[in-house]
Amino acid sequence: MNTLCINPQCPQPQNSDDRDRCQSCGAQLLLGGRFRPLQQLGQGGFGRTFLALDEAQQPFQKCVVKQILPSATGSAEDARQRTIAEAERLSYLGQHPQIPELIAVLESSRDICLVQAFIPGKNLEQTLSAEGPLGEARVRSLLLALLPVLTFIHEQGIIHRDIKPENILLPDTDDLPVLVDFGAARTLLTATELRHTGTVIGSAGYAAPEQALGKAVPASDLYGLGMTCVHLLTGEHPFNLYSVAEDRWIWKSFVASPVGITLTRVLNKLIARPLANRYGSATSALADLDPAGVLTAKSPSQATITFQTTATRWRCTQVWTTPGRVANALAISPDGRAIATANSDNSVQLWDRQTGDLVQTFSQRLGFGSGHTDAVVAVAFHPAGQLLLTGSRDSTVKLWDLRSYRLLQTLQQPGWQVRAIALSPNGDRLATADTEGRIALWDTATAQRSVDLIRHSQAVNDLIVSPDGRRLISVGEEGTLRLWTIPEGQLLHTWTAKAGLRTVQLSTVESALITGSSRGHLETWSLTDLKDHSLLAQRSSAITEIALSADNQLLAVGGHDSEIRLWQWRANQCFAKLYHDWAIRDLLFQAEDNSLISSAADETIRFWQAAVD
Repeated sequence: MNTLCINPQCPQPQNSDDRDRCQSCGAQLLLGGRFRPLQQLGQGGFGRTFLALDEAQQPFQKCVVKQILPSATGSAEDARQRTIAEAERLSYLGQHPQIPELIAVLESSRDICLVQAFIPGKNLEQTLSAEGPLGEARVRSLLLALLPVLTFIHEQGIIHRDIKPENILLPDTDDLPVLVDFGAARTLLTATELRHTGTVIGSAGYAAPEQALGKAVPASDLYGLGMTCVHLLTGEHPFNLYSVAEDRWIWKSFVASPVGITLTRVLNKLIARPLANRYGSATSALADLDPAGVLTAKSPSQATITFQTTATRWRCTQVWTTPGRVANALAISPDGRAIATANSDNSVQLWDRQTGDLVQTFSQRLGFGSGHTDAVVAVAFHPAGQLLLTGSRDSTVKLWDLRSYRLLQTLQQPGWQVRAIALSPNGDRLATADTEGRIALWDTATAQRSVDLIRHSQAVNDLIVSPDGRRLISVGEEGTLRLWTIPEGQLLHTWTAKAGLRTVQLSTVESALITGSSRGHLETWSLTDLKDHSLLAQRSSAITEIALSADNQLLAVGGHDSEIRLWQWRANQCFAKLYHDWAIRDLLFQAEDNSLISSAADETIRFWQAAVD
């Protein structure tokens, strides 16, 4: 790899990587004795940027060198003062994990160079060009990730003044988006300064009206972020999204898929042209986007904990399409070779995990056959691997022989629309739950119902059995979480949440229950101190499904907003976001490699795995 001379007067800047001085102009190549420029990344009104190697690190680390030249910005002293001011800002702002760290400031008679951490990835404009317009879920996630960053910089008395797609990076590591290029930033104007026209700066289409008059305020950054979002939703430049004749924004006319009322209201207020109609702070916008109010701005030290993520990237490795049917539930066979799906079209399907081939369909056609007569909502393999159990809204649970693909038994529950089923680890007990709040315990060997548990007042949405088979956990739409004994059916404890509970998982490592609610609450409930529970995270829409990996390290959380978030949950760290096009229906980790399988209302089943670089 060649070394690049950054002397702007150099006629031949390319040099071999073993040289310390330019073979053409004689300029020093190794900046500050440690940074070796490799290639130019860009050029703007404030200078040039270069990709470089920090040779003081072992192994060498990539970094970004921003070169400020006096000739590009006025007098040498003006350039120096401006650059030193930017360095002072970055030295503190760079402590935030979504702002590149400032590594060094290099000053010479020719220029001043700011050296920052290199963030591998694409900016949002590049992402838009590669993928097309982003959907509502991704744009909402972007706002939730960046509004706290704007709160942070505004609390330091700084306005960015150049919020646009090119200045927001999406790291390759699936970390949260990063805000870059603080070259145009400045401190807040005083009341006296606001009465006078200041420096006009910003990018056309993204600069707020008051910023175009040289009077930028924190709300000007919110305007730029809002315009960035409508650009990402529509794929159109902001100039095309305003009707001069009607004196209003018409961006919704350019969106391919409808955008929800909440996001529409937030975006319209972010990009309101009159300053009085716009959000006054990023915190106010965040409160409207997340009415529960738990996503508040953090101090740098807190932000480091909250936003820290793993360096692992996740990617989709396979997509199975199921036209005309939604896989409401998934199960994987004990040997890992087969996947069963419980489907919205009343069918149950058995798939080869490796090839994706359909092995068998259990269904009823034109009144013939032994399949279900209503949507199938639950499915489970018997631990022995030769039996499949399925639950349906037709008030039945069916037991299928996987050697002959024949129906063995139908468990009748008249008037009960089955919502969930759960098997004990040895397969001797089956628990079924219905929409009326009732739970039944069955002996699988005899297919006899042994105990009815009637404490929930509304639908029981999920069931799990403890690894020792002695405890049953249930969650209900009325917001209760209940702990029962097996096989007696004795109620041991009841917890009450603030919203309907949709899904539950058990962590044996932490001895805690994890629940997801209709209001997007992801909560933990201690099994050692029954009074102890905490809010792990808040989603902007209902949590539809959660899954915990076999080693209890990874937590997958799926929502009605089509987004799956992956957590290192014991460290309270969300490190990846995965997407379907519609609401998530089920999530399942594979024990052997912690890979993830998901199904959604977009009629697809997707397979996700940590990427190997």
